[in-house]
Amino acid sequence: MIKYIIRRLVQSIPIFFGITLLSYLILWLAPGDPIIRLYFAPNIKAERRAELRAQLGVDDPFHIQYLRWLIGDDWLRWDSDGDGIADQAFELFTQLDTNGDGKPEPPGSNYGILRGDFGNSFVRKKPVMDIIAAAIPATLELSISALIIAMALGIPIGVISAAKKGSLFDNVARVLAVVLNAVPNFWLGLILILFFGAHLGLVPLGGRCGLTLTGECPQILQRWQYLVLPAIVLAGADLASFSRYLRTSTLDVLSQDYIRTAKAKGLSQRQIDFRHALRNALIPFATLLGPILTNLWGGAAVIETVFAWPGVGRVFFNGAIQQDYPVVMGIVIISAVATILGLMLSDILYVIIDPRIRLS
Repeated sequence: MIKYIIRRLVQSIPIFFGITLLSYLILWLAPGDPIIRLYFAPNIKAERRAELRAQLGVDDPFHIQYLRWLIGDDWLRWDSDGDGIADQAFELFTQLDTNGDGKPEPPGSNYGILRGDFGNSFVRKKPVMDIIAAAIPATLELSISALIIAMALGIPIGVISAAKKGSLFDNVARVLAVVLNAVPNFWLGLILILFFGAHLGLVPLGGRCGLTLTGECPQILQRWQYLVLPAIVLAGADLASFSRYLRTSTLDVLSQDYIRTAKAKGLSQRQIDFRHALRNALIPFATLLGPILTNLWGGAAVIETVFAWPGVGRVFFNGAIQQDYPVVMGIVIISAVATILGLMLSDILYVIIDPRIRLS
């Protein structure tokens, strides 16, 4: 198992660098000028615009911007006189105007994403990692709640639908699964807000919690009404996928010889369905669980925007609208790493669910 994980991590290295290169290229080619967006001055003078672009580092060639973002620029400096102060730099980077004073200065302030430095936000003027770290708890809270709801309902619905194939329960479950997959989650979220929030007044219209003196949200049990709607909407599509996938997998398992043997021994239908059939039906289900974890992260971007939920998805959406490139790229890279780890988790789950499988 350890050798397999190490091998997969090594294989993921070129994939990771490919993602960074392609993502940065797409963002670099995106239309629009971040200077106009940030300073709300479409008629800004060319000289001032050049100074601001130099200050942000967005006027450099693509390869220079990419390398500085990836590996930083502090390694380009060295101590030429041995006084312990780095005072020299390679020629390639000596023309950078890091403070916007119109004078080129040597590098040394950026450490690159490979060392956990995603730079500073253009808009908030704060380190990107601090912004993302502050939003991650809200996203994890929403995503984990949605995953629990989807698994707690989707798995038993799928198994019962397979055990009662062709029944009213099976037909209703399949129709609802198609509906949940077909309806856009942002539209469903808006409808639920209007009905349960604006019309009935049962839940708040948005946000993670009410106003507090400390500025921090209380425990989740004290503000569950804020979480229930976004978690249900986010879980909807995954619940439908889980139920349909488990139904198909369970139908295949129920036709096996050992299930007929269990019936011949006089075991109850509940024991056959949930003790013998379910575990083997979960083996192909493991291929779905890993990507689902990262899909929840991506789907939260829309749900968090609709429900004004202060998570990573909303930060990503605002960063894209404001052309805050460091924030957008930071979230893209973190999502890429999560996707790679999620796919690896699917393979590891094979062994946990079925000890007969060996990874080699």
